[in-house]
Amino acid sequence: MNPSNPPTGQSTPEIEELRHKYYNASVMDLRMPHDHLMIVRIKPDEEVPPFSGGQYTTLGLGSWEHRVDGGPLAELEKPKLIRRAYSISCPMLNLQGELLANDEIDYLEFYITLVLRPDTDDPPLTPRLFRLKEGDRLHLGKKPVGTYTLKPVEPGNNVIFAGTGTGEAPHNSMSIELLKRGHTGRIVSMTCVRYKGDLGYLDQQEQLQKQFSNYRYGA
Repeated sequence: MNPSNPPTGQSTPEIEELRHKYYNASVMDLRMPHDHLMIVRIKPDEEVPPFSGGQYTTLGLGSWEHRVDGGPLAELEKPKLIRRAYSISCPMLNLQGELLANDEIDYLEFYITLVLRPDTDDPPLTPRLFRLKEGDRLHLGKKPVGTYTLKPVEPGNNVIFAGTGTGEAPHNSMSIELLKRGHTGRIVSMTCVRYKGDLGYLDQQEQLQKQFSNYRYGA
C-alpha cells in the first residue's frame, strides 16, 4: 500500500486538506443487499435541497481514495474529484410502515451498483463508493436537476414505470410522491434484474402493494 494514499478512514495532512476542500456531505446510513449493490443515505452539511421525484444529482470522491478492486490511485500532486450523476431514490416507508415523503427526510438516498471497469483509463467512482462506511465524507451536488418528473401527470392518470436494476431508483421516489398526494389512477412499477437478490427494495415494495390497492410492483 502506498502510504501517501491511505484508504478511506485513514488520513494524511494532504488528504485531509483535499477532503476538507472538496467534500460537503457525510454517509448517514448504508445498507448492502449484497457485495455489488448499495443503498446509501447521504446527509449534506447544509439543508437538503428541494427536489422532485425523478430528479438526480452528483456524488463524488477524490481520485486519491482507495478502491474495492485494488485499482490504481492518482498521485496527490494531480488530485481529481471523480463525479457521477445518480438518480435520487427514496426510503419509501418509515419504521412504522407509513409513507415517507421526500420533504420529510434530512438526507438523500441513492441506489448504486458496483461497476468494475479495469480495462479503461476513465477513473471509476463506484469502486471508491463501495469502500464507504457510516460517517465517511464525500461530495454531494448542491442542486438536484432533471426534467423526468411527474409534472405532466394528472391525478387520475394510469402510470407505468419501467427500469432495469438500480434504474428503479427514480421510480421509487416518483411512486411515493404519487401515493402521498392521493393519486387515484393505477401505478405500476416494473423492474428487470438477473436475480431476486438484486431487488434491494423488495420488502418495501411488497408492503406498498398491501397498503394501496392501486399500486403494483413487478419484477
